[in-house]
Amino acid sequence: MIEQLTFETTTAFMGSTPALGATAILQHWINTRSNAALLTWAQANIKKGQTITNAVEQILSICHRDNNGYPVLGNWMFKRCLFNTAAMVFNAAKNKSHPKRDVVNNAIMFIEPGYMNFVRKGKVLKEPDSVETYTVSTKMKSFFKAYEAIQAGVQFKCTIEYDEDMLSPAHFKYLISKAGLVGIGAYRER
Repeated sequence: MIEQLTFETTTAFMGSTPALGATAILQHWINTRSNAALLTWAQANIKKGQTITNAVEQILSICHRDNNGYPVLGNWMFKRCLFNTAAMVFNAAKNKSHPKRDVVNNAIMFIEPGYMNFVRKGKVLKEPDSVETYTVSTKMKSFFKAYEAIQAGVQFKCTIEYDEDMLSPAHFKYLISKAGLVGIGAYRER
């Protein structure tokens, strides 16, 4: 069955792509880790000099972008959100009418388009609203993390095809209604 749906976010949407990119992260690791044994003390201290821009690049997670540079929600992100939601709301062991986890993963066949633009008041969002910063503390260390943020209330549209032999329309509607509980993307409140 094919469903054309419009969703509205109920919480802020945060970026999940490292601002540096994979190549720059690798280059930073090479510069800071592998050369440490080869540099003199003076060279190492000079190399540690860092601009504010460098520091921000290392802690900032940005939104995925389309060819126009507009922030988008990727279909793989939304599909993962549906899978995680299904794992949370369906329990086939306790309720025999619920679909099993692997059935839901296989039942959702595709989500289109690949990049879903965010729309606010009828206009495509051209850039994130702000940058939100958070302090993250673990057992070993504390650090700052920053995310490009799109405030709640934006909409996106997509078409979802699912196999109704594997996932009933009633279960699909329930899954869609609960999808906001899990959230989308890499950001999670800490």
